[in-house]
This record gives sequence, structure tokens and C-alpha cells, in this order.
Amino acid sequence: MVELRAMGTTVTVHAPTLSVEGEAAAAAEVGALFATAEARFSRFRPDSELAQLNCATGPFAASPAMMAALARARAYVELTGGRFDPAVGGAMIAAGYDRGFAPGALDRATAAAAAPPARFADVTLDLERGLVVRPPHVQLDLGGMIKGATVDLAARHLPEIAALDAGGDAALRGAGPEGDGWYVDVEDPADPSRVVVTLVVRDRAVATSAANRRRWRRGDAWAHHLIDPATGAPAATDLAQVTIVAHRAERAEILAKAVFIAGARAGRALLANLPTIGAVLVDHRGDVELIGPLEVAPDA
Repeated sequence: MVELRAMGTTVTVHAPTLSVEGEAAAAAEVGALFATAEARFSRFRPDSELAQLNCATGPFAASPAMMAALARARAYVELTGGRFDPAVGGAMIAAGYDRGFAPGALDRATAAAAAPPARFADVTLDLERGLVVRPPHVQLDLGGMIKGATVDLAARHLPEIAALDAGGDAALRGAGPEGDGWYVDVEDPADPSRVVVTLVVRDRAVATSAANRRRWRRGDAWAHHLIDPATGAPAATDLAQVTIVAHRAERAEILAKAVFIAGARAGRALLANLPTIGAVLVDHRGDVELIGPLEVAPDA
């Protein structure tokens, strides 16, 4: 197993069929793919293409990779009924997430500011000419989506039996080292040392959204990175954590965030239209709900 740092998180590569040297080489290739994605899509790097788009005052000539990502983002906005919306970049900045995350680095003595309402629907995508027109008040953030997409891309460069995890977005290839699946522990958001359920995953991706990881102090209150596009503020929801199992990490990441923001009732309704998606919902009382096609470990 090899660990590296990318996109402000720990990326773990586990390829049990490779030699130590082979696994290290595979991890280096994974790291290069993450570095390329970060250089293009980081909201925090002034030289990234996304940062340049967020500063553009007129039509912006986007790369094919950027246009493809924005087109996928538009489809996800529709899929989630707007609960995923990359136009929350300004709200994230107003909430205090204006630099790379580190524990304590975003704490402020003052309360969070309000951000002007922004919607991705206000952004014009000219796919044929590769042009993007962004209203001045709209700041885009594609962080979670791109992390999931990069997990998907990098996993395709690994052997048929391998696991790649990037801060909770994981691609699990094959049937695991022993042939009985990959065992994925879903932790208790109130007590990370406790496991609420262990899933068995084969050739799927897993992503988790919760407010207990990337959070910081703003005055007397806590803020977190899961912004509700409807309010422009960190989501207030009856869910403490959502874990999604899907065919791709990008889709799992988007749906975990959208269901978390939606809350249990609306989240169930969203998932009811997605019969291939499995979900583990944990509410603030600690109650656990399993939805869709999930395999639970026999001794769990």
C-alpha cells in the first residue's frame, strides 16, 4: 500500500497483485494524474484554468477537458434537482473556505458573510465553440466532482484487482484480494472509532459526505464545506453522513453530497429514481438506514 498527498487529502493506492516496486510505480502514475487535474481545476491555484475562468470578464475559451467537466456538471445539476450546483464557489468563500483546508487554518473570529445567490444555470456553455460565459457574481467550484473523476481515471490505470482511495472517494476494482469482495467500513460520524456497518463491494466506487471532517469555526458557530445551493450557507440537514455505492466515484461523490444536503426524506425520493445506487444514511440520532443494492458483510 502506498500513500501520497493530492488535492488536499491523502490518496492511497493498494494493488496486491503487484510487487512493491510495481505498486510504487503505479502510485507514481496515479499521483501524476491527480497533479494534472489539480493544476487545471483547483480553485486555490491562481494559475489554474478554473481560477482563470472565475476571473474572466467575457467569453472564456475553455479547454476540452474543462468543457467536458462543465457539461457533466450541468447534467448532475439536473439529476439532483439543483442540490449539486458548482456555482457555490462564492458561498464557500463567504463561509470561510477561501484557501486550502487544514485543521484550524480556516477558523475566524467573525461570523460568516452572506454570498449573493448564484446558479450554474446562469452560466452559458457553448459546447461547439468551447466558450463559457460566467456572470460576474458566479464563482465555480468543481473540487469534489473532479476528485471523484480523477479517482475513476486513475483506477483505470491500476490492475484488475486494486483499490484507490482519495479522502473517502474510493474505486474498488475486482473482487478484492481474497476473491470475496472489498470490505468497506462505514464509520460512525459521531465516533470515528466505531463502525456502523461493513459493506462488501465488488467493482464499484464508494463516496461519503459528512459535515464532521472539513469544518471550521466562524465566530461562535461551526461552518462546513457542504453548501446548500438553495441557501448559499453550509447545509442544515437531519443527516449526519451519507455513503453512496455506485459504478463510478464521480457519480458516488455527487450523489453523496446531494443526498446529504437534501436530507433524509428528499434524499430517499432522489435515490428512488436511481435503482442501481446503494446508500447508507446516518442521521443525527445515530440511526442507520440502508437503501438500494448493498451487500453487508456476513458478520456485520
